[in-house]
Amino acid sequence: MSTAKSNNNEKKNIKALFSVICLCIIALGMIVYFSTNDHSKEDTVNKNTTLVQTTEANRAVTVTETTKQTTTKKKKQTTTQPSTMEQNENNTPYHSYYTYPLTESVSRGYSEELTYDRIMGDYRAHAAVDFSGTEGDTVQAMNDGLVTGVYTDNLYGQVVQIDHGGRLIAIYCGLDSVSVKSGRYVSIGDKIGTLGKVPCESNQGAHLHLVTKLDGKVVNPLNVMNKTE
Repeated sequence: MSTAKSNNNEKKNIKALFSVICLCIIALGMIVYFSTNDHSKEDTVNKNTTLVQTTEANRAVTVTETTKQTTTKKKKQTTTQPSTMEQNENNTPYHSYYTYPLTESVSRGYSEELTYDRIMGDYRAHAAVDFSGTEGDTVQAMNDGLVTGVYTDNLYGQVVQIDHGGRLIAIYCGLDSVSVKSGRYVSIGDKIGTLGKVPCESNQGAHLHLVTKLDGKVVNPLNVMNKTE
């Protein structure tokens, strides 16, 4: 009997031990499970926070850059230069006062007659007035105006084009250097450059080749300025 009781007690002890071991395993599993879930939640929170911060940062940069671009475009649109000179009583052709752009000495006058040009090898009119001078002499604006062009021409050298108002455009050809920029206003007598040579009239020495157009038609500059040769 004692042996049977002893065997029964041993079996009960073994069952109790297995039960304890099972409970320990279950407890350990639950600890691992909850620990893992906590880290996952933290990672999810961190990811969400990072995503929100990144989105906000990108949104801020985009808004700022867009605002700057819009502002820049508005500034460019509001800084357009005038295209013509305003007309007034002091710049009306044939009625107002004009000064000579160089000297009063005319080396070659205005002519619509076709004559043979030895330099160009053809017949052409001289629809301009040539004012003689010395290289480096100051060339000045013959009246108030708006500079509408500054460029170099193969035949006429450096050129300055000025809108003098009253539908009058003056083209100053044969400059050696230029002192004005396109889009700027000049006053009568202002320096626009220095005298050089006219390539297609190089046999005449240094002179200013002045062309004037009224309503797009070439006219005699001396008549416009109410001057005589």
